[in-house]
Amino acid sequence: MRARLLQGLLPALILLFPLPVAAQAVAPTIAQAPPSASAILAAFDALAGQPLWPGFEPRSIPVAIYDGEQTWLVRHPAPPAGFVRKSDFLWAFPGQHPEMRANTSTEIGGVRTATLLPTAAGGREARGWAAVLIHETFHVFQRDHHPAWSGNEAELFVYPMDDAALLAQRRLETEAVRRAVSTVDSSPAACWAARALELRRLRFAHMPAGSAGYERGTELNEGLAAYVEAAASRSMPALPAEGYAADQIRQEAYGIGSALAALLDRFDPTWKQTLESGSAASLDELLAVALPFPDTAGCRFTPEENARALARAAAEADRLVAGRKERRAAFFARPGLRLVIDAGPQPLGPQGFDPMNVESLGNREVLHRRWLKLGNDRGTLEVLGREALTEGAGDHPLFNGVRLLTLSGLAAEPKINRKGEALEIDTEGFKATFTGAVAARSGGVIRITWPEGPPPAAGATPPRE
Repeated sequence: MRARLLQGLLPALILLFPLPVAAQAVAPTIAQAPPSASAILAAFDALAGQPLWPGFEPRSIPVAIYDGEQTWLVRHPAPPAGFVRKSDFLWAFPGQHPEMRANTSTEIGGVRTATLLPTAAGGREARGWAAVLIHETFHVFQRDHHPAWSGNEAELFVYPMDDAALLAQRRLETEAVRRAVSTVDSSPAACWAARALELRRLRFAHMPAGSAGYERGTELNEGLAAYVEAAASRSMPALPAEGYAADQIRQEAYGIGSALAALLDRFDPTWKQTLESGSAASLDELLAVALPFPDTAGCRFTPEENARALARAAAEADRLVAGRKERRAAFFARPGLRLVIDAGPQPLGPQGFDPMNVESLGNREVLHRRWLKLGNDRGTLEVLGREALTEGAGDHPLFNGVRLLTLSGLAAEPKINRKGEALEIDTEGFKATFTGAVAARSGGVIRITWPEGPPPAAGATPPRE
């Protein structure tokens, strides 16, 4: 059933693609402005000239960059209204275009476009941001040529990330991949790669098929984009020595997918053509065929390593469950007003969300930390730059629709105006327009509902109780 939940939805979802920048312990410095759009574009054109993937031509794909003041659109065949021509291939839009929400690929003027929002965080220079833009243009290439290279995002919300035994196996598998990638000699590298695949087969046998499919699909989607990004900047995939956190399923797919691709470079020079031809379904299955021998006798984890992995996983799984409760309590404990959207029997469907900043809390609740867009035939809402808590209307916490959305800790009274049958709501990091809705306030809670009967007259304000 869940395999069908995203049909028709995936093209509307904005997914974040660049790998997180590792935190480093450094002395405090004054944050510098990110490089200019022109510097990033110059570096992008230089990196794009390399042979990165069969048939992939980054400079043939439209890109958009928001520099904090303007949105620059480059090599776009039909710029939409609002963009002003600056040269034969460059247009500018004053401010942040509504489609510019993340480093991603989205449609601008009906054309799929790679988008980039460089920031001062992470200290990237122009070349680093250009590599991220290569990553995003590769996603456009994937969507056009390989739409099946994708994980079902619905599965991420029901992934068994708090299962200690599976987490321990996942950590050992990641460590085996890390050793394979970092080993210079081909024989031990192949041995550890085969060990990783053996651990994966055992782990997948005890997991829901949808969860395993999510990993493989995301490794093709995000892992290959990360691999192409690394190839453009001439860097190597680096997996963390301690593995990924229990809830970093998506982040791990970036690293593992990129590492599997690097191993394929070593053991099968023709793997890209094989994948392009559609005769392979996943990177790990392709690597299993490419390895020169399947023997793993010389690369076993010791009993102490196995025991340490299981003990650590059990403690982390407990912390994960406890942390969900703490984060939920902290969300509702914030001082200030609370805004609740109660969709009742007509749930709001997901139109976009940030899968790198979302957490399933159990009991059909999801905490969105950065961005969320919901809507139905009665209107739409968008949350940007703040947390929101949703409660699912069906078995799935998000993809059967959202019954309740809550914002907490509002410092100011929301602006609520009625224009005919439309109710407009505007507050910190939140905008919504709904037809037939009414607003009522009780104490510090403002609730938006859809009662039976005609809506209040234009200009009506929410009553105070």
